[in-house]
Amino acid sequence: HALRMPLALVVGFAAISLFNFQNGSWVLLTIVFVCRPNFGATRQRLAQRIAGTLGGLVLTWALLQLFQDLHSQLLIALLSALLFFFTRTDRYLVASGAITVMALTCFNLIGDGFLLIVPRMVDTVLGCAIAAAAAFLILPDWQGRQLNKVLARVLDSAARYLEAVLGQYRSGMRDDLAYRIARRDMHNADAALSTALSNMLREPGHVRRNLDASFRFLALSNTLLGHLSALGAHRDQVDSFAQDPLALSAGERVQQSLKQLATALAERQPIVEDDGEGDRGIAAQLEQFDDAMPPKLQLIRTQVALALRLLPKLRRAADEAVQGRGGGRAGNGGG
Repeated sequence: HALRMPLALVVGFAAISLFNFQNGSWVLLTIVFVCRPNFGATRQRLAQRIAGTLGGLVLTWALLQLFQDLHSQLLIALLSALLFFFTRTDRYLVASGAITVMALTCFNLIGDGFLLIVPRMVDTVLGCAIAAAAAFLILPDWQGRQLNKVLARVLDSAARYLEAVLGQYRSGMRDDLAYRIARRDMHNADAALSTALSNMLREPGHVRRNLDASFRFLALSNTLLGHLSALGAHRDQVDSFAQDPLALSAGERVQQSLKQLATALAERQPIVEDDGEGDRGIAAQLEQFDDAMPPKLQLIRTQVALALRLLPKLRRAADEAVQGRGGGRAGNGGG
């Protein structure tokens, strides 16, 4: 993005010089505001910028026809400027329309704002076209190229979060910095995956990975996060857990499986096929307990068993998402 932005601005300045635009700064400003670090965000800003500018031009034409005195137009310029600053971060379509109203109203105070309606639209479209070309042609940041790293980060953070949670069932509840970092990293990684898939939906179909499998992985990772959060919400020192070799070994098995899958994804190594019989067998043993077992230990065994049953599904979804197999409708140009 650091290379893409100045190159786009150079092209925009060359176009301004070549066609001798009167208000060429509008082209450059459009490029600055529209060109985003990834293609999906740039595409969204393009639509918002053009629609907002068009709506602002129509609204300005109507307002200048209705309110022709100086004081009314000053008030319109002031209110539109305030609206721009209130909406520029989270409602860019409204902000684009507001800044268009302000600019043309101010120009009308010193001249004829109606003459700038067409140039404003032309400059906006040209700036958007340059920004779109830059996002598509200059080192495009396709989300599918780094999807393996995003998936690996989710699994690695889940393993560390599980380790932190189970450790406190042996030593007692402590809301210390290490635990809070592990919990935060898991939630951040899950949110980053959701954002990456959302951006991928707005990318051209030929550069997408298997979106069906990717969204299936997202659903599974959310389910895993739910199991880990359930363990985290009830964590306390449980002496019977430290004396339960099956629960201890099952927890370590989940951690190691998540770390191994994360390493394979990060290094683009083949994911080891597993039918899941071993995981399901251990999960079935964990779910066999009597009423005399402490409730907290029953909770631990149940949540770990559910996590074990997720592992084979996570492996298959991760493999299909990264390799691009079994594309489905969403992965072949849908969305």
